[in-house]
Amino acid sequence: MSFAARAEEALRRNGGRITSSRRALLRLIESSPRPLGPRELHRALRSRGVRVDRVSVYRNVAALLELGLLLRALGSTAVRPCKERERRCHHAIVCTGCGSAREFHSEALERALGDVRRNTRYRVLGHLLELRGLCRSCQA
Repeated sequence: MSFAARAEEALRRNGGRITSSRRALLRLIESSPRPLGPRELHRALRSRGVRVDRVSVYRNVAALLELGLLLRALGSTAVRPCKERERRCHHAIVCTGCGSAREFHSEALERALGDVRRNTRYRVLGHLLELRGLCRSCQA
């Protein structure tokens, strides 16, 4: 199921209406090759002729973050969709050259995080790991 479809479904379940501007925002987030911030999202929507105010974009981004469907790029207001089949995503590698991002899953990393939980005796409520590097295109 696509990000936009999952997001629409989740928003409806939580009492949200699916307006044409909300649908356009979801599709824009889904199609972007890199994380975008709310201001960039607003600017892109307006340039496509979508009538939406900036506050609505911020509210939608906040709702999608709360639902676990978006992930904020570390050190930024930019967000990207969770593409994994899981409800929430936690691990990503981000290109510092072009801003593209890929999610990944690693059993070895999950085991290491389990060791951290046991050794610190913390009850971990969530985690986020973002690696940074250069994608194949930017290495050339």
